[in-house]
Amino acid sequence: MKFIIKILKSFKSLLTTLVLVLATIFMINNRQVVTITFGIVPIENIETRLFVLMLIFYFLGLITAIFIYSNKLIKNAFRNIKQKKLIKSLEKQINEK
Repeated sequence: MKFIIKILKSFKSLLTTLVLVLATIFMINNRQVVTITFGIVPIENIETRLFVLMLIFYFLGLITAIFIYSNKLIKNAFRNIKQKKLIKSLEKQINEK
């Protein structure tokens, strides 16, 4: 069992290293400057590097996913609390008979 855990930890480290190397290569290859225009909105154009813009959208998506998932976790936690109370009350009723 310990051997399998060591293999999984090694795999996780290898995967993390691979993701970091790929992210670095991605940032090096996407250094072009892009201009963001907002159409009729009276905001000046924003110039930034492409990888910065893509990282911003990645993290916005990640934060959105975390909020959606945490909402489900909270709902499930409240449902579990209600079910435990119901189970306790039903067990009391059974024990009283």
